Amino acid sequence: MIYYDIHTHQPSVHVEDIAIVNTIIKEDCELSLPPVYCSVGIHPWYIYNVREQLSCLESIISASNVVAIGEAGLDKLAETPLAIQQDVFLKQAALAEEKSKPLIIHCVKAWTELIAARKMVKPQTPWIIHGFRGNGELAQQLILQGFYLSFGEYFNPSALQSARLDRIFAETDDKEIDIQAVYRQIASSLHLSLEELASGLENNVHNIFSIGY
Repeated sequence: MIYYDIHTHQPSVHVEDIAIVNTIIKEDCELSLPPVYCSVGIHPWYIYNVREQLSCLESIISASNVVAIGEAGLDKLAETPLAIQQDVFLKQAALAEEKSKPLIIHCVKAWTELIAARKMVKPQTPWIIHGFRGNGELAQQLILQGFYLSFGEYFNPSALQSARLDRIFAETDDKEIDIQAVYRQIASSLHLSLEELASGLENNVHNIFSIGY
């Protein structure tokens, strides 16, 4: 059984598991991609020289191991003004459409703005909210709008139980936890066997990401 970690900051604990390592474009744009599946993007905490950072992103996103754009996002607690965050987010969303790669999203206290952005863009590529900790009502609203949700070590059980199995993923983010432990937590909350959950998440990964069987 293979476990898939769709958003992490470190390699897999177990060599047989598959991770998508998050890679953030920061100020210097001196970026070397990890030799594994990865996502690449401009995080709302680290917006400096937008033109240079976008140029850097455009130069590397066609690499075969870049399977997603992001994490891009909107964060009302970040120092960067929200209007600039929105501009950078929309530009990354456009690149995701152009390259037909899913968009990994960081969102803090900006759900209304995020939903408005999705309605404006009308994306054909999947938008996945990583590290989702909202409640069941918000989870239902986002899934109805077409979002996917990724759950890590900490989550609201009502959100997980409100989501459809074909709309969720698992991740470790920056936590020092084994993705297999996250799977066990999610399976327990959903009252599924580990095998049932793993089968569902594997289907989701293969349907969304360019990751070979």
